[in-house]
Amino acid sequence: MAQNLNLVNAVAAKRLVAGLLDIVPVVIAWMIFYGINLATLQSSSYLSSSDLISEMATSSMVVSVFVLAYAVAIWGWEASTGKTPGNLALGLRTSDEDGFAPGWGKVFIRRLLVWVSGIVPIVGPVIMLLSNLWDPNHQRQGWHDKAARTLVVDVNQGRNPITTGGLFGPSAFAPGGMTAPGQPGHPGNLSTERQWPALNPDLAAGPITGIPGRTPTNATDAGTAAAAEAPVAPAAEPTPAAGTAPEQPAVGAPAGAPAASSSAAPVLDEAAAAAEDEAGHTQLRTAASAPAATGARLRCDDGQVLALATTALLGRNPAAQDGEEVADLFNIADMGRSVSKTHLHLAADSSGVWVTDRNSTNGSGITGSDGTRRPLAAGQAQHAGHGDTVHFGDRSFVVGPA
Repeated sequence: MAQNLNLVNAVAAKRLVAGLLDIVPVVIAWMIFYGINLATLQSSSYLSSSDLISEMATSSMVVSVFVLAYAVAIWGWEASTGKTPGNLALGLRTSDEDGFAPGWGKVFIRRLLVWVSGIVPIVGPVIMLLSNLWDPNHQRQGWHDKAARTLVVDVNQGRNPITTGGLFGPSAFAPGGMTAPGQPGHPGNLSTERQWPALNPDLAAGPITGIPGRTPTNATDAGTAAAAEAPVAPAAEPTPAAGTAPEQPAVGAPAGAPAASSSAAPVLDEAAAAAEDEAGHTQLRTAASAPAATGARLRCDDGQVLALATTALLGRNPAAQDGEEVADLFNIADMGRSVSKTHLHLAADSSGVWVTDRNSTNGSGITGSDGTRRPLAAGQAQHAGHGDTVHFGDRSFVVGPA
């Protein structure tokens, strides 16, 4: 079964059941306490008042210590892993708004508000646990989650952000695991850009004489490389033939001036001329075949930057169709599920990105520099230039140069 890489918002019913399961041990402890005290009161005729008070105080202390220890244990467990007994049973996890472990402070605020709502017995906590139903942001957070700035995700239906790099995960998250430290997309990296080697100053100093990094593979290539690197020898002066009078300087020429030649230009050595001609052709071919720079940087509305080199599919969990080839898959976190699994096809060129809507549910559009927004018809590519904003569902990104 393929792994679902999308983040799935926990539904209200599961949140409520998980919250009720969390208090089951506390309810059982108090039931035991009242059972023991009831038995003690029934046998009070055989005990003095001081013994009766002592036994009730002891049982009360025991149950209080148990409840306190349980509360602290659950507090720490949820703070560090997002788990509670209820969350574990229902496949839920509590995280902060960045998708990482919530920490002690956020869990304390969240739990405190649930307990305070118990001022109205039963009804208060139930309403608090179901309050995400009234959240206009796709029922993402309950009132206690908004105050604590936490999220609750369903890891049975989607991925666990706490163990997969946070809310957005690695930029190239895919089945098979996270990227290694130092690779583009790893959570430890501050940028998703690929790291290219430094420019060779020797190549930048002079004209291009070949393809950098290519080793000559045949005699022609070897001869071309040697001719390009070898200096051109100066042309030798022709030796007068026997019986021929040496050429005289032109009349009026200064002393030491070269003699006038009967030809229009000195004759170069044929081998040097051929080498120079071949080197010149190599330079022209290399310069003419150099491709124009392409690629783009897509800055998302949440600050995430995607490096688009050639082509990519973008969505909650994008996948190529049979026979389709793309260079990258951009997985976009969307708790409200406004973004389709495969929402956009992107193709970079030197001036921006060609954007094609893949028949998405909530549509796409492009806002140009003049502020005019034009919708994208499904299956029809439209160009977004540098500085334009591309909208997809409730999310968006700005196109910039690579």
